[in-house]
Amino acid sequence: MKMNFRDDTALKIISVLIAIGLWFYVVQVQSPDIERTVKGIPVVFSQKDSLEKKGLSLLNDKEHTIDIKIKGKRKYVMGASAENITVLADVSGIGETGTHTLYTNIVLPYANLEIINQNPSALNITVDKLVAVKKDIIVRTVGTPKDGFASGEITTTPKTVTLKGPKTILDGVSSVVAELDIKDKSSDIETIVPLKIYGSNEKEIKSAYISTNISETEVRCEILKTKLVDIQPIIDGAGLLEHSEYRLDAASLKQVKVAGSEEQIDALVQIRTKRISPSKIKENGEVTVELELPPGIRSLEGDSFTLRLVRQSNSQMQHPQQPPQN
Repeated sequence: MKMNFRDDTALKIISVLIAIGLWFYVVQVQSPDIERTVKGIPVVFSQKDSLEKKGLSLLNDKEHTIDIKIKGKRKYVMGASAENITVLADVSGIGETGTHTLYTNIVLPYANLEIINQNPSALNITVDKLVAVKKDIIVRTVGTPKDGFASGEITTTPKTVTLKGPKTILDGVSSVVAELDIKDKSSDIETIVPLKIYGSNEKEIKSAYISTNISETEVRCEILKTKLVDIQPIIDGAGLLEHSEYRLDAASLKQVKVAGSEEQIDALVQIRTKRISPSKIKENGEVTVELELPPGIRSLEGDSFTLRLVRQSNSQMQHPQQPPQN
């Protein structure tokens, strides 16, 4: 088939092919120089171990980046990116705390590229004293155990953590916390919990410049069974309350909630007070008492209580009131 050059369509096709060929020749063969800006190149601080040996640390808790304008052959310029361009800032020359100006060394991926401009041209960094601080690990419970249960003794292994970093940042650390979920639990918990660092404003501190000797701790938490039991006052010189000239007033506190192992709580009927001296009973009948708690049992309502006692008549002493049944 012969092509008719008088046909406009054929001429257009030939023109396009010629244009593509010329473009390919210019771009790929001649490859003229072009300029391009590469933004957001991260700065790598080198020789940071030399700062640590001097008891110093970078304070700037943010990532430094720079923008550079490069020039060169198109295929090389277009092949450069923030991922294959390296920007180095050497901190080995710093010997004291304060603000220092650093100049960067830029390593390009191709030798025939030229740097036209960089922004910023220099970096201002702050150097602080490097310190180590030991903190107790605080366990913070989240949620509440199953009804009829309460959390008991909580221990961690290890009990402390060492933080290392700039003094200015560590001065703002208030606590190191292990958050333990006890929601709906009815048996003892033993688990590994990650550590979180908090400031005085109760906001979590996340800083790449703080290092810790451990990142988690083993937490053991007792989950105790609870029960409401009768208080049995013991009067000094008389023994049980019903053997004395006193009885509990109808409006007095009569029961207290205690916690312990399931076996102990199931067998527990009442809790006796420590001996009450009649001389400590006020005119209105009020007296402060402490509980004689069996080993392994603890009160969930405090260590001391105020009871109200009333004197019994002779007839009441002869026929004492029966204690309420559980």
